[in-house]
Amino acid sequence: MSFGYSIAFPFLSIYLYEVRNLSMSLIGSILGISTIFGVIGRILGGLLSDYFGSKNVLIISIFIRSFIFLSISIVIAFNLDYKLFIPILILNSLFFSINMSNLDTIVAQLSKEEDRNLAYSINRVGVNLGWSLGPAIGGVIAVKSFSLLFFISFLATIFSAIMLQLTIPNTNKTLKSFEFPIRDILNNKQFFLFSLFSIGFFITMSQLISTLSVYATNLVKISKNELGILYAINGLLVVFLQIPISNYIEKIDEKKALVIGTFFYFIGYLSIGFANNFYHLLISIIIITIAEMFVVPSAQTMASILSDKNKLGSFIGFFGLLQGLGWAIGPIIGGFSMDIFKSNHVFMWSFISSFSLISSILFLYLFRHLP
Repeated sequence: MSFGYSIAFPFLSIYLYEVRNLSMSLIGSILGISTIFGVIGRILGGLLSDYFGSKNVLIISIFIRSFIFLSISIVIAFNLDYKLFIPILILNSLFFSINMSNLDTIVAQLSKEEDRNLAYSINRVGVNLGWSLGPAIGGVIAVKSFSLLFFISFLATIFSAIMLQLTIPNTNKTLKSFEFPIRDILNNKQFFLFSLFSIGFFITMSQLISTLSVYATNLVKISKNELGILYAINGLLVVFLQIPISNYIEKIDEKKALVIGTFFYFIGYLSIGFANNFYHLLISIIIITIAEMFVVPSAQTMASILSDKNKLGSFIGFFGLLQGLGWAIGPIIGGFSMDIFKSNHVFMWSFISSFSLISSILFLYLFRHLP
């Protein structure tokens, strides 16, 4: 599933910028608008998970998403109006979020609380194995055909749906009425504040796909192959280091890991503003990836631990909603920042990275009041 996504989507912004000649503000707005609909998908995915069972919803939504990839391939192949990307990307974002809500819920349902960070870490290793292969192969194919990238995405995503159907055990339904438990979520102040404070680092995290790809190839002037290598290194580092870092997190606990990780996100994205070549960007990617390995499984673990266990899908869906909000705002902020501050790279990335620093400070405040 991650291979199908990563082989193509890191290069979509480049295609729109270089081939369709769209501005970064417009590209960021298109991606941002589509991601806003993904926010709805997080809530909907969580509710569907509790009502119909996580596995059923996951498999159906992956199949639907595979045909969305096919439609992108067709739009590119026949050079159809770029405005068609708007509804297609909206649907992609919606079903991606439904996928992720159900995947996160399944991991929590199939693991014990004391093993949850490790379970999410193992899941991330699998995801990033696909992520490490996808961009490296995609960087070579993108030079010849953007349309082919998304056709391969279509095939890979269908294959992943079949494999998940055959290997994942069935999950239980926990809701009898199709009603989202918003009052329970708002009354759980620790969970609500944790989810709210997470938005900042998700805004910064979202720059890895949209803003960084265009910035690296058009302003730092690295090649698409080199960009693919950067994304591949990001994935491979997670494959080889996520489990050891997860074991270290068990010693210091998820709270400290989140404060440390979000701070290093700030450092990593800030350092991009000083990059002049591939090797400078490589250093930035290494810092960002290490931060990612501290933050992502710890955030997923904390969200599941603070959730109501009888409404796990809905709570995780709400956390995903605010995660999606950060991912929706991020490309818009990144796109406008790149257009406005093209001549001042350090200021641009200082501004973008500051959102993660804010999350780090807010987490430090919150966790002092958690047992």
